[in-house]
Amino acid sequence: MHTAVFSISLNSEQVLLYYKGKKHRVQVRTREGFTMSLPYDILLQHVTREGIHGTFEISYSNDGKLGDLRRLS
Repeated sequence: MHTAVFSISLNSEQVLLYYKGKKHRVQVRTREGFTMSLPYDILLQHVTREGIHGTFEISYSNDGKLGDLRRLS
């Protein structure tokens, strides 16, 4: 498994677009220098009234299948 670290900051209005189904994927730039397109569902457990904010580490396989997502800060 590989890992990547990224920060995300989506306010409540931006999160609402995903909740309503108008958007389905979140693009993030990793600290390793590449862009990942993540399904919004993987971030659901981190949604608060203020939106989604923080630094996360995600694991993924050689073929791009997502593993665990954990909040670092």
